[in-house]
Amino acid sequence: MSQNYDVSEAAEYLRCRVHFLEDNLKQLPHQRMGRSISFDERDLEEIKDMFRVRPAPAQAPASPAALKLAAIKPSKRSQKVG
Repeated sequence: MSQNYDVSEAAEYLRCRVHFLEDNLKQLPHQRMGRSISFDERDLEEIKDMFRVRPAPAQAPASPAALKLAAIKPSKRSQKVG
């Protein structure tokens, strides 16, 4: 049997403010029995997943050879029209 948490216990578990849970209750998984609101571990893990932030994948730097090729310009001698 899983443990149930009231709103203040859930806020402590999630390290957020009680006000955040109360304001967003319609979008968060929870259990309601009459006026009592509770969360079980599954609800709390799902809430954590909803707000998980993943960094964007890092872009690989251009290879040094590509940078050198991009810097190559035609010489002034080759630009002369004869």
